[in-house]
Amino acid sequence: MLIRKKETVAQGKYIDFVRKHFLTRSGKEAVWEMVERKNTFNCGAVAVVAITRNKELILERHWRYAIESFVIQLPAGLTDQAGENEEDTARRELMEETGYLAGELVPIKVTPECSVLTPSRVNHFLAPDAEYVGGENPDDAEIIEVLKIPIAGLPDFLLNLPADTTMDLRVPGIIWILEKMGLI
Repeated sequence: MLIRKKETVAQGKYIDFVRKHFLTRSGKEAVWEMVERKNTFNCGAVAVVAITRNKELILERHWRYAIESFVIQLPAGLTDQAGENEEDTARRELMEETGYLAGELVPIKVTPECSVLTPSRVNHFLAPDAEYVGGENPDDAEIIEVLKIPIAGLPDFLLNLPADTTMDLRVPGIIWILEKMGLI
């Protein structure tokens, strides 16, 4: 299906509301409504699978205003600094949000952020030797609790979250990919 027309119908400070016009498989005109970030570079976002020398996965219990809930997620952030490559963004976000320093960073996979809502993608990196050095400095609007979860105990942790907390399915998904790649 080819996009026949794209129109921006509303503009926010960071996000535009966009309609894409296309023909369906049967030839009917249709419209898909979506949002596009206008403050990002490269693929749009990064996420870091940070693992300590003690085989603990660094996760965040992060308040998300859109769903009004805490979410268990990987340290992550937007590629919103001009001139900064995605690896540098991953290092910066890991340090800012958790106080962990990434030595080696291994590119894993780029995946859609939310393929029905935005064209943004997330570039995932593995930090196999993350070390806590302090200095975390999350944005003022971020409410983040940093968690260290033994990799062996991750399934039990994810299946028994507090009632006010949900999980980003990228967490078990990317761990599965890393296991299949033999990286953890």
